[in-house]
Amino acid sequence: MQIPTHPSVMMPPGGESSCFSHREPLSAYLGRLDYVSSSVLRRFARTGVAPATPTSVPPVPKEATLGDALHALLLEPERMEQEFIGADAGVPAPSGLSEQDALARTWLSARECNALRTMRDAVLRYPRVPLAHWLEAGEKELSIYWTDPGEGRWKARPDCFAGDVIVELKTASDPRASRFGKSRRHFGYDLQAAHYVEAVSRLTGVTPRFVYVAVESVHPHTVWVYEMSADELRQSRDALETLKTRFQEARAAAERQSETPAQG
Repeated sequence: MQIPTHPSVMMPPGGESSCFSHREPLSAYLGRLDYVSSSVLRRFARTGVAPATPTSVPPVPKEATLGDALHALLLEPERMEQEFIGADAGVPAPSGLSEQDALARTWLSARECNALRTMRDAVLRYPRVPLAHWLEAGEKELSIYWTDPGEGRWKARPDCFAGDVIVELKTASDPRASRFGKSRRHFGYDLQAAHYVEAVSRLTGVTPRFVYVAVESVHPHTVWVYEMSADELRQSRDALETLKTRFQEARAAAERQSETPAQG
């Protein structure tokens, strides 16, 4: 699916303009600073600081390259072709690629290319739930924007949602339940999950399930799938609502302070 130059718009059932979606590049989504993402909220949860004007999400750190490449390979093949290049003798370089363009891309070693293929195949061949079908049929990396009754403006970009399920792809050095559970708590993944569930619910009118697909980033690249329970989603939703209220109050205070004339 080609990403259009001018993003397309999807309206929720009934055509209400308080929630809409764009098919757009990630850079355009990150550039919409008038809406607040779960990353900004989770950063506020860690620091307690809410700027008067929300800031963009920091760039993907270098050590996250393999996970970012797997996301692109499974969810955004056009971005994979545009941003990455593999030092793999079995995969010819794109024809007509200039040296300058090649150097501007993220280079993947032969080992990384092999790991990516193994990880991709492990996801698509997972036997217990229809991951391949969800990833094929679902909406992938769709930007969703909405305004809540309290005039809060929020945005989300789920990895994939298909029917009544959201699929969130994560890489982890150890995807076993106990270790991945610690990562979920440490990085605020479940707050992100609740944010994504709200976004898709507002857009489609259907409250989806939420499934983590945790892929082992080292050999043998095992895939573990975890579906959040109704109780986990409820707790995460309550925590998210509390966090949003705190964020709005802190941002309003920051705005008031920025408008106060300096004394002296």
